[in-house]
Amino acid sequence: MRAGERGSASLSALLGLCIVALAGASAAILLGAVGRAAQRSDARSARRSELELIAREAVSRLALDPTPDADCARDPVWSWARLDRTDGAEVRISDLSSALDANWVQKSLLLRTGMSELLSPGGADELQQRRVSSGFSADIGGAYGDLFGVGALERYFTGYGYANVNTTDEFALRELYRMRTGDADGAELFHRRIQEALESGRIFDPRDLPALFGEAYPQLFPVMNAEPALNVHFLDPGLLLKLLSHPAWHVPDPAGVAEKIEERRESVELTAAELGRIIGAPEESRLHQYLGVVTWFWLVSVSRRGERIELVVARLPSASGGPSPRLLVVEERYSK
Repeated sequence: MRAGERGSASLSALLGLCIVALAGASAAILLGAVGRAAQRSDARSARRSELELIAREAVSRLALDPTPDADCARDPVWSWARLDRTDGAEVRISDLSSALDANWVQKSLLLRTGMSELLSPGGADELQQRRVSSGFSADIGGAYGDLFGVGALERYFTGYGYANVNTTDEFALRELYRMRTGDADGAELFHRRIQEALESGRIFDPRDLPALFGEAYPQLFPVMNAEPALNVHFLDPGLLLKLLSHPAWHVPDPAGVAEKIEERRESVELTAAELGRIIGAPEESRLHQYLGVVTWFWLVSVSRRGERIELVVARLPSASGGPSPRLLVVEERYSK
């Protein structure tokens, strides 16, 4: 081999070694990045697990309410949630269901309480039609937001709630029956029964539901039930007054009753019996199907240093209509 060739070979070998070294360095950098990413992922997973454990503890404490027939901010879980925590987490519990469910609300309620003013012209009719044509949604902003004035949907309405057979729009009940059972003919028959009850003024109680639902009972209950949907301890004062002012419900002094409820809920946990006495409406008034003292859906939120776990928790109604402290997590959301 001539000297020039030896120099060329030496240069090639050197370049080859450099390439190998660079490849090795790149691989080391890549592997290091992967390792660090895996460590970060493990750390995030651990932090998320810690937040979830705290949220699950909050759910357990909600279920241990010593007064399960009523919910208010004086229950022990709220004191626990407000404690200063050594782990730096912040716990929040909020009522999700004590507002009108936009999926179920009757058009007649919107019209007769003046709440139709919160909607665009023709909005009450469009809301009723859209639920049947497009289905129901917990994302009420996305589903119905264009029908409401600024702030009205967020203040007075929710997407979390059961369908009380005494207060839910008859066409929404028909569609919900069809969706839950797959039986269109059965849905039409059920709709006729609901129409007859509305025309006669009949109010169903929980004991009536097996006969009303028939063989579809396992598919319909508890999504459909006969429980008061709104907990007055957390109800917006404006909505409370609008409901009390419904002319067909014969509340003697709507403004005075609203003031009394607000005053009492600030100092005590109201029972269903006391609430009924304060309202003063006849026992057969449909208002009693709206106003109660139990929360059916909660949002439990735990956050720390920009990370958040949210659990949507449903309380399951009792088939007999009595206290039912059984809770079920139906949604879990994580954000960072």
